Amino acid sequence: MKKRLWLGVLVVIILGGIGGKMYMDKREGDRQELLEIQKDLANYVYNNYRLYTTNDEETDRFTQEYSNGDLTTEEYVEKVVSVRKYIDIDKIEFTGYSIDPMNSLIIYFTVNDVYREEVWLDTRSAETDKFIYRITGGRGKGPYFIDERKEEKGIDISDDQIVYYTGGIN
Repeated sequence: MKKRLWLGVLVVIILGGIGGKMYMDKREGDRQELLEIQKDLANYVYNNYRLYTTNDEETDRFTQEYSNGDLTTEEYVEKVVSVRKYIDIDKIEFTGYSIDPMNSLIIYFTVNDVYREEVWLDTRSAETDKFIYRITGGRGKGPYFIDERKEEKGIDISDDQIVYYTGGIN
């Protein structure tokens, strides 16, 4: 009877060890995938977007002129865009992840320590099997906003400019 008990305990320990090893390997694989997603997203943002600030006084003046009928819509848009000050992206810090009820991965990040953004990753490309990123231009709570570049930079962001998030899912 004691031999069977010891044999049963030994089998449970072995199965627990194997299961634990499989769990840790899967967890490490998931961690590596999240780091790759962060690097890919950082390159995408770095190459395709830039930040800008606006001169609120000038913008208000143009809005007043437009309201009075002194400017056409095209002139108004041209003047508002002309007072923007564009800033290149120097740093991207990832601040967390979460998963929504529909199983979409949401990544939170901050650009240049001033602009916060979240990206919902729910669509993968059939060609590359990578996520398709969607960042809405012109968004922001101010005074910083994000805008899509007319031409892609084509340069990879250096690892020094990325602060990776290695914590768990929120």
